[in-house]
Amino acid sequence: MPKDAANNGKAERPPHVAPEQVVDFNYRDPIPQGEDHYTILSRLQRHGPDILWTPHHGGHWITTRAEDIRWVQETYQIFSHEVFIIPRGMTPITMPPLSVDPPLHARFRAVFNPFFQPSKVAAMREKARGLAVGLIERIVRQQSCEVVSEFASILPVIMFLGIVDLPAERREEFLAWGHAFSFAKEQTERNAALGKVLAYLNQVIEERFETPGDDLLSAIAAWRRNARFGSEAEVTGMAALIFFGGLDTVASSITFMLRHLAQNPGHRSRILADPAIIPRAVEEYLRRHGLSNTGRLILQDVERKGAHMKADEMIMVPIGCSSIDDRQYHNPWEVDFDRPELLTSRGAPAHDTFGNGPHKCVGAPLARAELQIVLEEWLARIPDFYLDPDKPMRAHMDSVPGIDEMHLLIGTAG
Repeated sequence: MPKDAANNGKAERPPHVAPEQVVDFNYRDPIPQGEDHYTILSRLQRHGPDILWTPHHGGHWITTRAEDIRWVQETYQIFSHEVFIIPRGMTPITMPPLSVDPPLHARFRAVFNPFFQPSKVAAMREKARGLAVGLIERIVRQQSCEVVSEFASILPVIMFLGIVDLPAERREEFLAWGHAFSFAKEQTERNAALGKVLAYLNQVIEERFETPGDDLLSAIAAWRRNARFGSEAEVTGMAALIFFGGLDTVASSITFMLRHLAQNPGHRSRILADPAIIPRAVEEYLRRHGLSNTGRLILQDVERKGAHMKADEMIMVPIGCSSIDDRQYHNPWEVDFDRPELLTSRGAPAHDTFGNGPHKCVGAPLARAELQIVLEEWLARIPDFYLDPDKPMRAHMDSVPGIDEMHLLIGTAG
C-alpha cells in the first residue's frame, strides 16, 4: 500500500511542532447535527496559531487564514500538487494536470482549456437553462423536494456528462462510484471504486481514440498522438480527474446557495427586484461557500508564522477558512451582494474558491454560468421556499465538503 494510505490513526507530535500548534482535527469525522464544515473550521481559527498541526492521518499541517491559503496555493515550488489528498496513497494514480506542477503542468492543462473557453460555455448555457427549467418545474408540481438528489446533483452532472459525451442515463451509477471513491472509510473500498471507474474510462478512451468526437474524452485520448506523450498513465489520469471533478463541487455550491436563500427571503427579493445583480450574487455565494480541503506535499523545509514545516510533510488547505476569515472580509459570515471587497481593483473575483496560481480550477467559467442560471430560473418559478423543519439537514466535510440531504418546502413558512 502507498506511503501513509493506511495511517488513519494519530501520530506522535514531532519535536519541531510546538504544543500550542496541535489541534485534534480530523477532516473525515462526521459533522454533528445542526452544524456544517464552516462552523468546525471557525473553531480552528479560534484555536490560536494561524498554522496548526493535527496528529490525524499520519500528522499534517493546516492553514486557517486566507493569506496563508493563497501563499500555499501560489508557491508550488515548496508546496507540490503531486499529492493533493491526505493521507498520501488515498489516490494511487497521478491525475494531470491537477497532480503535476509547473512547468509540466501547462502541457496537460492545454488539453482541458479549449472546453471551458467563453464561446464553449456560452453554447452550453441554453442546454443548462433548459435542463434547470425542467427540473424546477417538476419541483413546483411536487411543492417540495430533497434538493440534493432531485436538483443539485442532477444539473451539473448532466452538464459534465455532455462535455465528455458519457450516457446521462448512467448518472446515478457514476455518482455511486464517485461517492465510494471519495467517502469510503476503507482504502480497499476506495480502490474498488477507482477500479470500476478506470476500467470504464479505459474502454471509452479506446473507443474515442479509434473514433474520436468533439468531446473532452476524445481530446484526452488524442494525447497519445502528442509529441510530448509520456505514458498511458497520463491518459488514464486525465480521464479520471475530469470524471471525479465533474461530480460534486458544483452540486455542493448549488445546495449551499439554496440553503441560504431558503433562510433569507430578503436576499430572494433583492435578486427578483434587480436581476442584474445575479453575477455579483454568484461571486458572493462562491466567496461565502468556499469548498475543498486539498493537501500539498512540502518539498523543502520552510518556516512561516512560527510553524517549522519540514520536507516530506503534508499540509491541508481548507478553502472554507478563507470564506470566513474576518481579516480578509468584513462580517465574513454574512452574504452581502454589495460587498465592496468582492472584486479586486482589476475587476477579478477577490476570493479563493477556485484556487490561485497555476492549478486554478479550469471549470470555473462553467460553474459560474450554472449558478447564475439556477438563480435566474429557480427564483422566477419558486420565489418563496423554506427548509423543512421536520427533516434535518445532513452535511459532510471530507475532501469536498457538502450537504448530503436537505429538504425544501415551497411557499412561506407558517
